[in-house]
Amino acid sequence: MNNSIKLAYNWSVSDYIDLVENTSNPVLKKYEQEELDYLKTQIENSQEKTFIDVGGGYGRALPVLAKIARNVISVEINDSMFGELEKRTRQYPNAVAIKGDANNLSALVGKGGVVNPVLICLQNSIGTWEGDYREAVAEMGQFARDNHGEVVISAWRAEMFKDFATKVYGPIEFVGKPDLSKTDFENGIYVSKKGYTTHWWSPKKREEIRKLLGGRTVRETLGTPYFILHVSYS
Repeated sequence: MNNSIKLAYNWSVSDYIDLVENTSNPVLKKYEQEELDYLKTQIENSQEKTFIDVGGGYGRALPVLAKIARNVISVEINDSMFGELEKRTRQYPNAVAIKGDANNLSALVGKGGVVNPVLICLQNSIGTWEGDYREAVAEMGQFARDNHGEVVISAWRAEMFKDFATKVYGPIEFVGKPDLSKTDFENGIYVSKKGYTTHWWSPKKREEIRKLLGGRTVRETLGTPYFILHVSYS
């Protein structure tokens, strides 16, 4: 697999926000809710911790994070997404937004003000990563290790790709129907006719992620059709 997939985004941020916040897709809606429920219920003493949303997008998780965390740092590289993220962040006194490449997370965030960090990467952000996802995963693990923190990564499962990928992406007009000459149903790579590309994660690739992170596995939740991997370094 190409570890640095070139993406083609042809939609506006407002379209994306409407899709995510007002989705009628039961698979996507359930997945988004269960990610947030995990953070609310499975992070011990969350109000004593700094949550770092890696690839925070426009700030979907921000309302929940601001309630459960001591403080929140959201990192986003995309110009358009960051504009909305920055605007939403102003609503929360315990939150800040940082624009930049999360592959250089330590340089971006630094150590000042980071208390018991919980690094999160949600909604298959690593499946559409701008750059080498392996560098991002390793950087998250290193930052959490250096600061005795935790990492939570959530993404789609490749073994569910055949049954769920077209249900997730097909109805989304600005993503588009699959290009069957390029979509790889065996390896979980979706390429739409409009150029959108994303990767779902096989057990082998999930094990690669776990090894890149290192640390102690707190829990690996296998949902339908997603997984949530939670690692600790304390």
